[in-house]
Amino acid sequence: MKICFLIPSVTSGGIEMYLLRFLRYLKNTSEITVLVRNSEKGELYEEYLELGVSLKFLPLGYVNPCRMWKHYHYYKQQKFDVICDFNANFAGIPMFLANLLKIPKRITFYRQGSNHFNAGIIRNSVNGIMNRLVHKNATQILSNSQAAIDFFFPYRNLSDPRFKVVYNGVNALDYKLVENKNSIRKQLNIPLDAFVIGHVGRYDKAKNHKTILKVFQRLLKRNLNGYLVLCGKDTEKLSPEINELGIKKTTLVLGYRKDIPRVLKSLDCFLFPSITEGQPNALIEAMNSGIPIIASDIPAIRECVAQQMEEFLCNPLDIEGFVDKVCRLAESDKNYKIPVEHLKKFDSRLNFGLFNRIVHEK
Repeated sequence: MKICFLIPSVTSGGIEMYLLRFLRYLKNTSEITVLVRNSEKGELYEEYLELGVSLKFLPLGYVNPCRMWKHYHYYKQQKFDVICDFNANFAGIPMFLANLLKIPKRITFYRQGSNHFNAGIIRNSVNGIMNRLVHKNATQILSNSQAAIDFFFPYRNLSDPRFKVVYNGVNALDYKLVENKNSIRKQLNIPLDAFVIGHVGRYDKAKNHKTILKVFQRLLKRNLNGYLVLCGKDTEKLSPEINELGIKKTTLVLGYRKDIPRVLKSLDCFLFPSITEGQPNALIEAMNSGIPIIASDIPAIRECVAQQMEEFLCNPLDIEGFVDKVCRLAESDKNYKIPVEHLKKFDSRLNFGLFNRIVHEK
């Protein structure tokens, strides 16, 4: 089968990392094209090339007739059997074009929990049109959380078999490290005696880094022997705010890293106050690392965490609420273990296997 996956970029975002892991799971990628909807060669460019896929940059935008024509011509030339677009509602155009060309399998995979643009009359109208194009033309509509399906398709027929939830897949063994916490802290220049709070995620409004910084500042004012570790693409842009809040000496900004399991093992607490999420890979990775989690009380995260973790969920903008929960965790001698059975639902073989069957079934 000739398969085409459309992704927004090859930078280190959730969509791009998910597809990269899935393609590694497949191993045989000779008949796969990864079509990038912009022209930037990001951090994951070389890793995609190493997989042996056909990697093509073909910008699309939202409503650009010239670019739409180029996509139509390319799909027609390549004679794909499957088109799978990870661009949420903005998969509407590829789904429409693929239907015109009678490509038999047309999949849209939603991996965000809400719209990622500022609302406005024109944008809302275009977004609504794209949503209807997906609904009319896609043969499968997938999401990594039930919350995302409910957000984007509240009007759907509940018995429509096209809608399926496919959870993110993580290889739990990648997070069972032999190296101990102190050894990693020494290499990263993290104080051995500090209560280390960490976050993994790109610099993005939805990740709510401003709340993380303010929470940490107030924790220091409460005399917590704390240290903050921030990991993710473009987190260096937080430097002015870190300086302004006076927390530079106790904050480590690592930027983009490939050794996330090691970074996670150095932590005492994972703070994740996202305003919106589809289903956060970073949170699942942290759970597999066995570290306590304090996170936003939003539908996608509540769907993701184990029941006994719900007491550590908080309104994403409740700074004092997060401060209180971190303090309670730092003062507690409890061992917050996440049930193995709960983590199994995010197993990479299970979920990548399900996605693979959906993509390949005739």
